[in-house]
Amino acid sequence: MSVFDTIRIAASGLTAERFRMDVASSNIANQRSTRNAEGTGPYQPVAPFFAAMQMTADGGQGVVATGLVPIGNGPIRVYDPTHPDADTQGFVAYPDVDIAAQMADLMGSARAYSMNATVTQAAKQTALDAIEIGR
Repeated sequence: MSVFDTIRIAASGLTAERFRMDVASSNIANQRSTRNAEGTGPYQPVAPFFAAMQMTADGGQGVVATGLVPIGNGPIRVYDPTHPDADTQGFVAYPDVDIAAQMADLMGSARAYSMNATVTQAAKQTALDAIEIGR
């Protein structure tokens, strides 16, 4: 495996972890959103789904995000008859976003992103050292 293959694999990890952070951030930001993009109900929290991807000719694998899957147990009903989205009984449907789980996912993805960045930096330094030896 070449240095460039290592960088390519780590870059796929960087992209995947950035996507994971974006998804968790979106879930946290929409924890009180009573309308989804279509306006038909509360926001539906999601989680990214990843798959291995062949990155090198010798079998090195990276990762790629293949989609989003809904998470949570459905909307949480809260009594608030003054809310504009309250139903006829005075209940408002809020998304079931587990803030602790989303924060843990953010911290885990930030740590994994940092590790992939470290691998990229180490591979870059290895390539520079090899060039220096060749001089």
